Amino acid sequence: MDDLLTYTLLTSGKHPFRLVSTDIGRLVRASVAAWYPVFEGKEIQLDVDLPADETFYWETDPSWMTRVLDNLFQNVIRHAAEGKYVKIAVDVEKERIIIADKGPGMDNSSYGRGAGIGLSTSNYMLKKMKLKADYTSNENGTRVAIDRV
Repeated sequence: MDDLLTYTLLTSGKHPFRLVSTDIGRLVRASVAAWYPVFEGKEIQLDVDLPADETFYWETDPSWMTRVLDNLFQNVIRHAAEGKYVKIAVDVEKERIIIADKGPGMDNSSYGRGAGIGLSTSNYMLKKMKLKADYTSNENGTRVAIDRV
């Protein structure tokens, strides 16, 4: 229900939106730190590649970007926890965020049982920030790459 309310507020222009220059390495690092106990509690191995001394900046709304990452991490917990693995990386050279799991893939998991509102909301937010998510999924897992449009 929360996802539906958020989507409705976003698409009607009633959800605050403010673009600022955002340190993507720092934002992803903070999100991973917040989610670490959840992944650990589900016994999901974290493979984290977040360069400490390099970063890049995107014009984003930091709260929206955090919400996108929250949705993607939540999807790993809900739909791919059985794979017991998630890779979270910031590719500074390509200015890209990568999240990959070893779950059953979007066609073979509980993704099909959901309404898809969380992903729709995330994709809408990314589009407003001039970003996009490319999904690659098969029976060996799902990979999401977030880049500029």
